[in-house]
Amino acid sequence: MLLFNRFVRLLAPSAAMLSALACMDCADAAAVNQTPSISASFAAFWTAARNRPFVEQEAIWDKVVEQPRQDVYASVVWDTGGNPHWKEDKERLLRHRFLDYPHVSDQIPGGARKLESDTAVQESRFRALFPDAAARPPIQFVLAPNFDAKSGVLENRTPVLVFAVDSLILERADMSVIFPHELFHLYHANHAGIQNDGVMPGADLTLPLFAEGLATYVSSVLSPGHSDGQLLLQKNLGAVPVARLSEIAARFLSDAEEKAIDPVHPAVFGRWFMGSSENYQPDLPNRTGYWLGLHVIRQIRRQWSLREMTSWSPSRAQAQTRAALLEMAHATEGAPQGAAQP
Repeated sequence: MLLFNRFVRLLAPSAAMLSALACMDCADAAAVNQTPSISASFAAFWTAARNRPFVEQEAIWDKVVEQPRQDVYASVVWDTGGNPHWKEDKERLLRHRFLDYPHVSDQIPGGARKLESDTAVQESRFRALFPDAAARPPIQFVLAPNFDAKSGVLENRTPVLVFAVDSLILERADMSVIFPHELFHLYHANHAGIQNDGVMPGADLTLPLFAEGLATYVSSVLSPGHSDGQLLLQKNLGAVPVARLSEIAARFLSDAEEKAIDPVHPAVFGRWFMGSSENYQPDLPNRTGYWLGLHVIRQIRRQWSLREMTSWSPSRAQAQTRAALLEMAHATEGAPQGAAQP
């Protein structure tokens, strides 16, 4: 009954909403199929949607924000092909996000413009470390309530890096850490075929461990002077004692052969890599896989160069990660952190 009522309301939108959407149709025609900037899309959305009922806000959102960027919203933001509950998730998350907008609506246009202008500087710094990186990598700016920055693959199999401007502003995110981390994921996908942060069909959990650890390590090189908690974007991860490395590596090994994508047992991936308001493991912070991955890379880095590690195929990366975990699990003390230079 609730779904039926919602359907009826969508068929009978308010006169003001119809007027707003009609104006947007005119703007679409004038734009000649050019995608507007995300700051312009947000301004148009919020002007039309402010103080409207949610069902009208969502309809305006779909037309103004998502429709010009259908590929990235379907493939990366909502993952419509891999998440059977994406429509329910979208409605739940947008309801909360629209309640945040009155507090940050004045910050989003300027924040978006700053992110866009900073991109060229960050790309230049990244190419100083990886000269073969693309001069203009595929980066898109969106509004999204379910992540801050994310690499993904579009329907045509093109890797893309996506920044959610509103989430980054709400989190007061440190872009000096996030930018190199996410740029590396995009570079890694094109250079070595390790896509979507290592969460790939057929891969086991050692691949996201390697991919996230290596991206965090690259951040430490390109943005020196940060603590582990800052690099991992989570203070309590930086407080995990290195003396527990052997124990945690052994615990991860018991899950290591589980698939990174497993619809039947998704909780295994979640307890190492997902955030939540509740702890997945009572004696460890959520996302401990990122902490362990960083230490795995520091361990491997003692023998291999950053350039060599960056070029490993997915299968080679998994094998080297498993070997490092076994070495850590049998150590009597936490492994040294190793050098922080390529």
